Amino acid sequence: MMLQRKLGLAAVLAVVMGDMIGSGIFFTPGELAAVATAEWQVYLFWTLCGFITLCGALTLAELSALIPRAGVSYHALTEAYGPFAGFMQAWMMVLVSGPGAIAGIAILFGELANQVLGTGSAGMQLAWAAAAIIFFALINLRGAEWGGRTQIFLTSVKVTGLIALVIGGVLVAAPAVEQEAAGTLQEGNGLLGFLRFVGLGVAIVLFTYDGWIDASNVAGEVRNPNRNFPLAMGLGVILITLIYLLVNYAFLRVVPLDAMRANPTLVAPMVAEAAFGPTAGNALNMLMWISIFGALGGLIMTLPRLFYAAASEYVERSAGTWLAPFFRTISHLSGSRSAPSGAILFAAAISIAALFFFGSFSRIVTFFVVPFQFMNILMVSSIFRLRPRLSRPDSYRLPGYPIVPGIFIFVMALFLVAALVYNPLDSLVGIALTLAGAPVYRVLTKGRKEAINE
Repeated sequence: MMLQRKLGLAAVLAVVMGDMIGSGIFFTPGELAAVATAEWQVYLFWTLCGFITLCGALTLAELSALIPRAGVSYHALTEAYGPFAGFMQAWMMVLVSGPGAIAGIAILFGELANQVLGTGSAGMQLAWAAAAIIFFALINLRGAEWGGRTQIFLTSVKVTGLIALVIGGVLVAAPAVEQEAAGTLQEGNGLLGFLRFVGLGVAIVLFTYDGWIDASNVAGEVRNPNRNFPLAMGLGVILITLIYLLVNYAFLRVVPLDAMRANPTLVAPMVAEAAFGPTAGNALNMLMWISIFGALGGLIMTLPRLFYAAASEYVERSAGTWLAPFFRTISHLSGSRSAPSGAILFAAAISIAALFFFGSFSRIVTFFVVPFQFMNILMVSSIFRLRPRLSRPDSYRLPGYPIVPGIFIFVMALFLVAALVYNPLDSLVGIALTLAGAPVYRVLTKGRKEAINE
């Protein structure tokens, strides 16, 4: 039994955009105001980060066309650098990073649920978070079509809400008093000051674009992946960039940079109130709630596909070892719906366990910034090895090769260096936890060799 190709362009586009739009767009403009000295710099940083993301997304689009299977990043690493690289990426995602991301977003959803519904206890926050995980797990157990339709609906609501906020900020709210601020593109003197300034701005904004990589995990269920997946990735990132620029324009029209610096977390509520009155705060909370809800649904739809892809590869390799039942369970597909039910249930269970045992996974997820981004760099760089080997005359080719993937690799490499320099302890802990998968891989390799010999 195999996964079935049931997702069309609209569903994949909804997954790409839905995974990217979370709560960041409501808070990042206020954080960026601490760095930017003029409005044009705000637009520059958001455009620059959109371009960097597009470079990575288009590269991943070609990889997905070359390897149109569930868990593209896992297969790309395995094909380009060997099974150990693919295993380590899957190990990291299964161990903490994947469930940690689900748990972290679910916690935030539960917090906003308390605010929207007036249930203010910590216990109810965890209950709402767990209920949301179970809800999306049940939907995705019905198959990719149900998951895709749900993402289309939730992403449409999120985008509509953001556009309404933009329209209100531009056409309804009174503009702020104009302030003359020319601003310069550098902080301090010389090249180092310039680089530090740009680096700070990009670091604040870039991860608001995060989530595009997760969409590749459904490549094995996309109809006509050579066309639909590249189109969805490119169009999705471009649309998100345009939406983010419009949101920032609306925010800056109502709340100048100085006011943003003074109240960085209240920018979106101030715009909503200026546009729609004092009761708009509840509507904004609802929009943020739905945005986080949709991002959570995207993760629960996409991450289990990566778990399934990796586990399927190790069913035979784990034969004769104590890990065999685990891989068989995670790689189980349900009957006619062909849903990776074992991986979906496992992801839901371990994420809910994280909620109740740790309350928040935010700290431990920071451990994995360095190994996670390192794996992303390797994944993007795999195009240099796989294009000559797997490319077909009719397969999608990203424009600007090899400069496009090179830009993404260069920028993310700088972030790795910065993380190691400014947060060495957490980075080293994450590296150590990731390398803990090496002995497990050795057990699997040894078990496979023994099975072959027998």
